[in-house]
Amino acid sequence: MGDNHYERYLEHRARAHAGEAVMSEREYWRHRHAAADADPGARCC
Repeated sequence: MGDNHYERYLEHRARAHAGEAVMSEREYWRHRHAAADADPGARCC
């Protein structure tokens, strides 16, 4: 259900972009939902 997506995002940022700013959890989900709405082809419904 995506429960760990934000944690995976944080791990990726720490690994690949150490020292750079990260989105808050609220910003992350807002961005993720906006991206899904912009490209609905990846959804089944």
